[in-house]
Amino acid sequence: MLHLLLAPAAFAAQAPTLAPVSHLQQEDTQPAPTAPAAGDSGVSDAPQRPYLMEVNLRGKYMSIPDSLIDIWMFNGSDDNGNHQPRPQVRAYAAGMEFAIRSNGEGSGAMGAFYFDYFGHLMDDGYWDDREEGDSSIIYNDGYYLAPSSNFGFVTLGANYYYDLRLAPWFSFMVGGGLGVAIAIGEIQRWGPTEDGTPAWNRSDLDGTAADKDPLPIPGALPIVDLNAAVKFHFNDKASLRIEGGLHPLFYGGAAVGIVF
Repeated sequence: MLHLLLAPAAFAAQAPTLAPVSHLQQEDTQPAPTAPAAGDSGVSDAPQRPYLMEVNLRGKYMSIPDSLIDIWMFNGSDDNGNHQPRPQVRAYAAGMEFAIRSNGEGSGAMGAFYFDYFGHLMDDGYWDDREEGDSSIIYNDGYYLAPSSNFGFVTLGANYYYDLRLAPWFSFMVGGGLGVAIAIGEIQRWGPTEDGTPAWNRSDLDGTAADKDPLPIPGALPIVDLNAAVKFHFNDKASLRIEGGLHPLFYGGAAVGIVF
């Protein structure tokens, strides 16, 4: 009987002691979300686009210096010649350009794809090439050339530029590229008459069809572009580029447009 009375006491002595559980410890132990800092909306900004695009209108005035053409062609009284002065080679180009360039105010690359109309500004006139070797000089075997009113080229191409950003609003650019020029129109030509009258002295040039085939010009010609420019940036909303170089004549020009 005594054994039965002492058994519950012995069992209670062997049971582990449990600490009281506070109602605070029963709450969720997950950390509370932190409040956004002052001025922070709590919404992350969209990532910055790594590139910008431009659509530009562009124009160029082009020429070949007379001193360069003199290497191959006579000009008026050169070397005691007695014919008309040679016309000056002048032209213009006008068109559009789509460009992709690096975003941000640092230096970077720009690629441009262009479409131009290339029109002539050359007068009709006499052209006579210099004889090669020790041949005697002949001034009267040249051609009188007259470009048709629609003579010119449609040009397509692509240029690469490196944009050296010198200030947030100003940069210096150099680059180059390739293109193709598709000829339209023709250049009519007259030669010496059968009795030896030179083309520059013919009296039947006006109102008379050319007596020679048009000047042979390929239907498509390759273009090599070399460019150097200064560029003004207007808060990445617009740009103005003033440039010069080779296209395919020596040129000076500008391009202006929007940035987006």
